Amino acid sequence: MAAAATYFVFRIGLGGVCLLAGLEKVRAPGEFVRGVESYRLLPREFAPAAGAVLIAFELGLGALLVSDLLPVAAAVAAIALFAVFSAALAVSLARSNRAPCHCFGDSELETISPAALGRALVLCGLAVTLLALALDHPGSLSGGPLVASLLMAGALIAAARLSGLIPLAWSFLRAPATMHPTPTRRVSFRHQPLHVPLFPEELR
Repeated sequence: MAAAATYFVFRIGLGGVCLLAGLEKVRAPGEFVRGVESYRLLPREFAPAAGAVLIAFELGLGALLVSDLLPVAAAVAAIALFAVFSAALAVSLARSNRAPCHCFGDSELETISPAALGRALVLCGLAVTLLALALDHPGSLSGGPLVASLLMAGALIAAARLSGLIPLAWSFLRAPATMHPTPTRRVSFRHQPLHVPLFPEELR
């Protein structure tokens, strides 16, 4: 039962991550193509084709994982996908490239960062575990364990989606607090007299 639950959580979780990432990229495909260009790993003329292939691959893989069709092939494809993402992020970090990562579509908030690389490596590790479980034919779930596993898969998807914002949240926490003084009482002209000339000659 534990193997079946783990297999279900990882399968639905990884499938949901792929579907969410692909659907968010579909909303702004042009921005995603520009994001592929910003990695500077491919010649510029190949970026549109690479972007289209990645979007189609994510959506197709997500559908295979969620539907549990071709489980071994889907797990192998997931390993390949997240390994490619990990390599692209690692090379970009080595080049000090901090452009938006476009992992989940068009977003300026989530940049190429160690957190994004760590997420890709974790997802790749989950895909490896998924393959091992798929080869062992873990079985299916029903009843209460199915509901609990669905909730855990949803938590996995949410964690993957939000983890890329960790550097942004950390930067806000580390930013020094600034105090802007505000007046607490009125100040009359008697306390701050205005020196206005009475004759125009004094303006010259």
